[in-house]
Amino acid sequence: MELNDVINHPYLRTDSYGKIFLYCTPNDCACVPRHTIQMSERVRPDVLKEAVKTALLRFPHMMLRIEATETQLRYRLNVEEPVVLPFDGVWTRYVIGTSDTHGYLFLVGYQDDKIYMEYQHSTSDGRGFEEFIRCVLFNYLKLCGKPVENDGTVRGLDSVYTVGESEDAYQHLAESYSSQGIYQKPPALHADALTDLGDRPEVISEIIFPFEQLHRAAKSMGASPLSVIAPLFSRTFRSKFGADSQAPVISQIPVDLRPYIPSATTRYFICFLDLPYETEYDQLPLDEVCKRTKAFLKEQMAPELLLFRAKRASDACRELHERDIPLMEKIAEASKMSKNFVLEDSFLITNVGEFRVPESMKPYVLDYGAVLPCACQPCAMLISSYNGNMKISIAQRTHDLDLAVGFSNLLSQLGIDVRINNYPFRVTWYEGAIASRTPIL
Repeated sequence: MELNDVINHPYLRTDSYGKIFLYCTPNDCACVPRHTIQMSERVRPDVLKEAVKTALLRFPHMMLRIEATETQLRYRLNVEEPVVLPFDGVWTRYVIGTSDTHGYLFLVGYQDDKIYMEYQHSTSDGRGFEEFIRCVLFNYLKLCGKPVENDGTVRGLDSVYTVGESEDAYQHLAESYSSQGIYQKPPALHADALTDLGDRPEVISEIIFPFEQLHRAAKSMGASPLSVIAPLFSRTFRSKFGADSQAPVISQIPVDLRPYIPSATTRYFICFLDLPYETEYDQLPLDEVCKRTKAFLKEQMAPELLLFRAKRASDACRELHERDIPLMEKIAEASKMSKNFVLEDSFLITNVGEFRVPESMKPYVLDYGAVLPCACQPCAMLISSYNGNMKISIAQRTHDLDLAVGFSNLLSQLGIDVRINNYPFRVTWYEGAIASRTPIL
């Protein structure tokens, strides 16, 4: 086999957008999200490790580590034994991609009845990583002797890995798209005192409620769930950080591209759009604000506009990855690029949608949620749902919970039964320069 064949091996492909995350740290952008699954029984780590090993047979493109050259960080195959790690809630901190994870760019942890799964964002987006989560959980329950069956929604060993699951799906984008109609955003409102604070612990507020209640409220206003959540949180953000400012609150929203360019890829395959909450919205009835937000989203989610954004961003990330400059200079450039992009907006809203498992697994998988660290922004929001409940996780670097409480109060005013769970959060670290030179074992 020739060297180029090894370098271009399907397992070793990162998509052209995801390359940027190879060079970033959690202070630049949210490059290590966390998924938490609550099980019906205390987790058995020995069985969980076997489940991860089995899942890697089906997801061989997750068997990756980082290697450094003089000008690049890139993937190499990892043949080490995977590991599962004990969590203690907040104090223990692991470094993904190092000897902590035996070089792997994902982490599987456990504490009491909870399984934690994290990943370096270059390898996957939330939708893609959920495929791996489902496979691990299914194998775990099978090994525990539970009567679970694959209804076809789990990419298990009864199916076969295809190269398309690890493809750079951005290669399917056309050479050019029209940018006509894309929102040209002005400078956004920021919480300056909480922006770019470096490496500090975060606080998570989980806001949990029946999804049907939100759906009913949104329908009554002629809106959609996201076009209710976004302006409600933006209104709270303005009240807290910029009631006297004329700058709009602008949320940055990742959009899954798979419905627009069909692909089985589990790699990173999204683009971002910007959703403004204008100053005038404070004086408008909520239903009018939500209707305007829904109309704006519909306009900006036109395929031509989404694919233009995706092409522009993926080209920029690929160009930086391939630029012939010293590695440390490239890392500095990537950090600057990521921060500039992230801080163009007030905060990030990620909607990973409903987490689905086969019905036979539901008695053993009691709850699910995910966290997107806030990185250099003052806060970040991740929306997920499971078993009829929606969970909105808000990450921030302050113990002042006014944002979560104010947002929850607005939801309550719509007739939504809200409960809040707060807990400390220590972001798992990633740094390519460290991961690439750390002996694995």
